[in-house]
Amino acid sequence: MLPSFVRRAPAGIRGIAWRGSAAGLMAIAGLVPLGCARAQGTHGAAHDTAAFAIDSTRATSALDSLVALALAANPTIHAAAARAKAAAMRVGPAGARPDPMLIAGLQNFPIAHPGFSDFMTMKMVGIEQTFPYPGKLRLQTQSAADDATAVRASIGAARLDVIAQVKDAYYDLAFADRALEIVRRNQAVLTNLITVSQAQYGAGSGTLADVLRARTEMANLDDAASALAEKRRVALAQLNAMLDRPSETRVDAPAIPAPIVRAAVADSASAVHFTSDGLGARASDSPLLPLDSLRALALSNSPVLQEHLAEIAAQRARIALARKAHLPDISVSLDYGQRQGFTDMVSAIVSMPIPLQKGRKQDAEVAASEAELVNLEAQHHEMVNTLNAEVASQVSDLERARTELALAKRAILPQAQAALASATASYQAGRLDFAALMDAQASVFNTETSYYNSMTEFAKHLAALERTVGAGVLR
Repeated sequence: MLPSFVRRAPAGIRGIAWRGSAAGLMAIAGLVPLGCARAQGTHGAAHDTAAFAIDSTRATSALDSLVALALAANPTIHAAAARAKAAAMRVGPAGARPDPMLIAGLQNFPIAHPGFSDFMTMKMVGIEQTFPYPGKLRLQTQSAADDATAVRASIGAARLDVIAQVKDAYYDLAFADRALEIVRRNQAVLTNLITVSQAQYGAGSGTLADVLRARTEMANLDDAASALAEKRRVALAQLNAMLDRPSETRVDAPAIPAPIVRAAVADSASAVHFTSDGLGARASDSPLLPLDSLRALALSNSPVLQEHLAEIAAQRARIALARKAHLPDISVSLDYGQRQGFTDMVSAIVSMPIPLQKGRKQDAEVAASEAELVNLEAQHHEMVNTLNAEVASQVSDLERARTELALAKRAILPQAQAALASATASYQAGRLDFAALMDAQASVFNTETSYYNSMTEFAKHLAALERTVGAGVLR
């Protein structure tokens, strides 16, 4: 079985594997110096957890600054804002009357003897204005305004997407740094163990297999460090892309913010509790709002739903407009005419279309618009169902990560540390072989890495839920 880091690494930090047996896969794991094994068996992980919290306190303002920078600089948000501005500018023209038509011409101009002396020749100038049937311009304005509202809602969706992506990349970066820290610690310990195993082999109390295994694990660890470094570069590039700046721009000391760490797991093992003693019980004292409240927030705040509701409103306005399409728009023209030797004349004309094909044209357009409204309403119903299911799924993901952290803090880490302390004592007393000691140490550090992995997963799932709900989700 692969170590926990390989099995459950966050998105963007996957693809790392090591050669060797399951016991020898030192996936971002380490071995404490033999003289310090007893002390770290009870205090090492606790010290790292405290450091995690300290780093997290500093990280809160740093992440907030990165989010603010992304909201100000991200091209996706700028593009959405430009689309919204364009849609808003179309509202006014949609409700304006057609421009008047200027008319100028000649009537009865003689071809055989060109000129203006013929009394039948009349010079004309006039103006024509079309007046849409009452209510049409209002409905056109309403439809355009609803379209603009839909596009404006897309700005909110873009902002939420950018915030979630910035947090995802930042949390991946934080995890990569933490994992590399564990790798560096393990490299130092393995260097010590290689020296010990070589000395024991030279003295006849160890085996060549112990030396070779330690060296193999060191090579595998070098490979792991290289893979992690590349994954860190990817995470950094993704984060900087969201900030619209060069891919190599540094981000100092990324870490999970302190409020998220506190929400994820209790500060001490004694403060960890579960909803029941049965298998599969969740960690108790959830920091999340109740599921019904989260669903209600999502339905009221989701910019995707708001955008779709505006599209439905615009379609209703288009249906009302289609039902008025057969009602005539009135055109009025006023002409001035002048003929040689005669009194000048003024003409007034009123014209309107006759809907002779109402059944084939206007009624068909009404039916098409109504069918489109049914389609949009069905889509909206599906979107609501999907949103409710997504909220429930993301809450489940968060609770699973919380439970993993609670189990690790209350049972898995202490037991792994106790097993390491026992293995170290047995090895020093000559009752345990070298391979078993390395397995015990690998278990401790794989468990520690899994703990940080679960913390990262919790933070990323929290960002996803906030994006779905469109608001804060913690009590």
